[in-house]
Amino acid sequence: MNLKKMILAGCGAIVVIFVSAFLIFEDDHDTYAEELDVGVNESVQDTTFYVDIKGAVKKPGVYEVYSGDKIIDAINLAGGLTKSANTSNINLAQSLKKEMVIYIFTNAEIKNNSSKSSCDTTCQMEVVEVNNCADNESSSAISGKVNINTASKEELMGIPNIGSSKADAIIEYRKTNKFMTIEDIMQVSGIGSSVFDKIKDYLTV
Repeated sequence: MNLKKMILAGCGAIVVIFVSAFLIFEDDHDTYAEELDVGVNESVQDTTFYVDIKGAVKKPGVYEVYSGDKIIDAINLAGGLTKSANTSNINLAQSLKKEMVIYIFTNAEIKNNSSKSSCDTTCQMEVVEVNNCADNESSSAISGKVNINTASKEELMGIPNIGSSKADAIIEYRKTNKFMTIEDIMQVSGIGSSVFDKIKDYLTV
């Protein structure tokens, strides 16, 4: 074999090696790209979750959010606040959590609510997370009992077995008679010993 044929044979071998190496590289690159794409998709899925927003927003409902989103982001997803919304009791910069329920109060609800948003700790009602803590102003509020000398009709109706008519009777009775003990409530028409036994644990004077 002369020198020219040897050079051509050598070049052909180099081309075959180069093409083979390129094909192997392409296969490895495609496999890596597929793995990278799957990893990215899984990462996106892992960083999303759902929250439920209710109350004074334009479109209450369940929304998909991303890790790191804040309460204000959920409000925006729900179409924003209504004109009657009051967010004085909520930290809009608070991070969202999986399955969080956010309730936006109205001005009327805040005004009529006896609780005050004056403490720093976050109160929870089931999974609802809002800063809506109350400064308890009386022993009745602390104990959970109703003062039958001062309670409103609505508060009296919150006592088991006390409906609208019995609440009216209690209010009418105390206009001229102060309850000195909780047993005195049995002087009210319609409230006998059997009813008293059911409600006594809810009463105070």
